[in-house]
Amino acid sequence: MVEPFEEELVGNRPPFLGSDLDDDVYQQIVTILRDQQNFQLEGYKVLCIKRRLASRIRSVGYSDPVAYVELLRQDSREQEQLLTALSIHVSQFFRNESVFKVLEKTIVPELLDFSRRNKSKFRIWSVGCANGEEPYSLALICQALQRRGDLLSIVGTDLSPEALTRAKRGIFPPERVQCVSDEMLDGFFCKINQQYQLNEQVRGQVQFFRHDILSDQAFYRANLILCRNLLIYFSREQQQMIMETLADALLPGGYLVLGRAETMALACRKLFVCVDPAERIYRRVGVA
Repeated sequence: MVEPFEEELVGNRPPFLGSDLDDDVYQQIVTILRDQQNFQLEGYKVLCIKRRLASRIRSVGYSDPVAYVELLRQDSREQEQLLTALSIHVSQFFRNESVFKVLEKTIVPELLDFSRRNKSKFRIWSVGCANGEEPYSLALICQALQRRGDLLSIVGTDLSPEALTRAKRGIFPPERVQCVSDEMLDGFFCKINQQYQLNEQVRGQVQFFRHDILSDQAFYRANLILCRNLLIYFSREQQQMIMETLADALLPGGYLVLGRAETMALACRKLFVCVDPAERIYRRVGVA
C-alpha cells in the first residue's frame, strides 16, 4: 500500500505533510480515536500514521492541524472517515497471483482433504480484509475445489466499518477484478453500471466482522489465516504480539500467509516452520 505524494502547492505554501504534525497534536488525535471510537493507535509506526493523518487533513481542506483536531473532536462522522483513511488497503482479487496459485494447488486441497477425513469444518480467516477482495478470492478458489458435503467457513475482519459495509455488498470496480479469469467473471459476477457484483452464493460463504488484531483477542480458530501487508505498519514488539495471537488462533497443522515484504520475528519462529519462503507461507508447529 503506497500513499500518493502530492506535489502541487496550496497558494505559495508546500502541502501539509506528516512531518509537519507535531507530537502534541498527534497525541490529541490518538486520544480522540481511543476515547470516542475505541481505536488504539499505540503500537503503530508513528511516521506511517502521521503520513496518513496528513493526507486526510489535506483531503478535507485543512492546512492547520490544530483546527482539524477541533473538527475531529466535535464530528463523529469525521472520526469514522479518519478511521477508514487510516485502515484502508489498496487491494484487488488474487493480489500477488503467485501466492494464490500455491494456495489453490497445494494448501487448500490439503486442508480440504484434512477436513473431510476428520469430518470437520475448513475454516479460513482473512485479517485486515479491507473491501473483501482477499476472502472472496479464497471463496472462489474453494468453489472449484470443494465437494458436496464439505463444510466451509470464511471470515474477513477489518477495523473500518465502511470497508466492511462495502465488502458485504460485494460490488467492485473493473480494476479490482482484473486478475479474475473470464470464466470466473462469467460464472460468479454480474455487471452493474460498469462494476462487478459477486453472486449471492459466493457472498454468502464469507462473514465479515470488525476486529482490531492489535488490541482485541482472536475470536476465531482457523486452518488457514492470511495476514498480508499489515505487520509492516507495526513496531517489532507489536508484530511479535500479533504473531503470537495468530499462532494461538491457528488449529493444529494450520497455515499462516504473510505479505511478501514481511518477515517473522525471531521469537516466533519456534511456533512456525516456513514451507514456502518465496510466498511467506508458514505452518503451525508444536501444537498437541
